[in-house]
Amino acid sequence: MWALVFAFLTVALLFYMYFVKRELRKLRQQVKEIPKHASFGSRLSFDFREKELMQLVDELNHMIDAFEGKNRQAKQMEENVKLSIAGLSHDLRTPLTSINGYVQLLNETRDETKRVHYVKIIEQSVKRLIDMTDHFYDLARIETNQKEMALASISLSVVVEEIFLSFYEQFEEQQIELEFPEQLQDTHIIADKFMLIRVLQNIAQNILRYAKSKAVISYRNEGDDLVFIIKNDVKAESKVAVEKVFTRFYTEVSSRTNTEASGLGLYLSKKLVEKMNGTMDAELTGNWFILTIRFLGVGVEMK
Repeated sequence: MWALVFAFLTVALLFYMYFVKRELRKLRQQVKEIPKHASFGSRLSFDFREKELMQLVDELNHMIDAFEGKNRQAKQMEENVKLSIAGLSHDLRTPLTSINGYVQLLNETRDETKRVHYVKIIEQSVKRLIDMTDHFYDLARIETNQKEMALASISLSVVVEEIFLSFYEQFEEQQIELEFPEQLQDTHIIADKFMLIRVLQNIAQNILRYAKSKAVISYRNEGDDLVFIIKNDVKAESKVAVEKVFTRFYTEVSSRTNTEASGLGLYLSKKLVEKMNGTMDAELTGNWFILTIRFLGVGVEMK
């Protein structure tokens, strides 16, 4: 009797080991195939219903999910780099060509008035090059998570006035009126000051390029948030695709003849605002282009 029981258990154990080894071989083959199908929803399966082995397969599938996620992220970053290089080569070519052309004219002319004019154009082109390279540098640091933040309590209204008044001569030259809110008390937000300055500089430059005659700045409280709104009227000939303004390399002029813009200003600004745990949205209402930026406020009091 015991011999029969022992024989039965032995046979059952052999069958058990056979099926386990067969499933492990299938599992090993599936694991070998994973690199060929990465980012395509690869999943391991195990037909033999043994609790510990099923848990092992679940853990391996979690690892595969993480691997495929990293793989997709790496491919997206690679695609971003390609787009950045393509955009950089295109956008830098225009001011470089301009500089080269005016340097030749500068060498050929003896007219002092023309020489002064050519030098001014060269200086403007050099400034555009510096602005563009700053944009690309900041963008590269953000997208590779190399840009660290130093969050602190900052008076938004003070920084806004400082930045926009630093562009006072350009606004005057282009006859763009700036309207600041009246009777405004201190408006503190949680932000990184360097990033905030970059955002406001980009917005000011965007207004200088596309505004018709006026820009209006306002603030409002919404719960714990401080909402910063800036709107500008747009030129009659403007063709703003509001759904694309935060797209990399988008410029208002579809033919990209706008040599003043890299198409990265608002894209970069939105990235910086989001990195500071805020949001940035755009809308076109009538002939007004409106940017709405939401920051976490700190004891905001407004009249």
